[in-house]
Amino acid sequence: MTLPRSWRDAEKARRRRPRPVTDAPAEIPDSKVGQVDFLLHRSGALDLIDAELAGRPGPDGLPVRTVLAGLLLALHYQASANLADACRVLLDQISPTARSWLHVPEIEPGDPWARNAFCQRVYRSFDRLTTALDPARTDRRRRLPLTEAAVHASAWEDADAEHVRRRDLLQQISDRLVLVTVQLAHRRGLFKGWQGDAGTDTTAFPAWHRPHSKRRGLASVEITGGWHFSGGSTEGEFGYSATLLASVSRRHPAGHPAAGTRVSRHPQLILGAALDSPGKRVGPNAVHTLQALVPLGLPIGLLAADRAYTDQVTEHFQSHVRRLGYQLALDYKQDQRGIQGSHLGAALVDGTLACPLMPEPLANATTGLDDKTVINPDETLQQRLAAREPYFLKRSAT
Repeated sequence: MTLPRSWRDAEKARRRRPRPVTDAPAEIPDSKVGQVDFLLHRSGALDLIDAELAGRPGPDGLPVRTVLAGLLLALHYQASANLADACRVLLDQISPTARSWLHVPEIEPGDPWARNAFCQRVYRSFDRLTTALDPARTDRRRRLPLTEAAVHASAWEDADAEHVRRRDLLQQISDRLVLVTVQLAHRRGLFKGWQGDAGTDTTAFPAWHRPHSKRRGLASVEITGGWHFSGGSTEGEFGYSATLLASVSRRHPAGHPAAGTRVSRHPQLILGAALDSPGKRVGPNAVHTLQALVPLGLPIGLLAADRAYTDQVTEHFQSHVRRLGYQLALDYKQDQRGIQGSHLGAALVDGTLACPLMPEPLANATTGLDDKTVINPDETLQQRLAAREPYFLKRSAT
């Protein structure tokens, strides 16, 4: 088929792109505002927040629900979690009907003083929320000396009862905001055909602020931030590490008539999330996201994890994951392949317990092989891997 000329000419294609007919900000449909408001209420996160803010001195200000709805809409439409963008959304991009839902007062577009006063109310409401939930509130308007910042940062690590309670509360709020979409998708039958397979990964969550400076003796505004190094990267990103759990699908060797190479057509949603300082609690954070799914009654299948989890101490990751019922699919380094040890007399071969009488050529079939060879095995390696199957230990049916 011959492509239209405009498709082959990049300049003509750019001229034919639709352009907004006005410089006014795009209006967000009421249906989307209602959807965000519904998710906030359905999640139960607002109940936890209201209970924590109850009885605190000072005026109530704007409802926390209004601020969170503005942030979620800004994230969806502008890919920004900035409070300034949330204010613009609430003032300029939603209809009067939607503003009445969120208790946003009517403000004349040309009144800068009223707009500024509303923005200040948004900032104060968000500050009230963070003050109540932060285990160690600090002055975010300046960089603290390293020694002073270390005292505040320790509140995110110590065993103080109040600090632990606030950290747990923050994680509960995060879990509820993430899991509400999973619950709705499950109730509507969107996970039909899903075998419970998931993948976990720790990815960089960059911060906007400058990193710590030992030369100047000043900490970052993000006092618990650090350097996140992705696998194989020599340059780190300053900020946090986000542990994400996603629903995944197996690939059928011959493809699937309804979903191509995927076995099922379920949505590949984020099932859990945990934000932490880089390099800390890598395994426990992944275990937490899995444990949060248990009350939903979702199926349990394979859990794929990269080398960051392969290197975790067994008590921090693998033992908990296996007790939950997941089968692990781990990625091993070149010097970790083949026979890795034994457990109660059974040989551990590439992460799977096997009969100790497995022939040595089969047990060491992957020993010393590089990643490229293992990912794309030749016919000989495929035959040896297939010959291992009868020697792997099977789970008891009871």
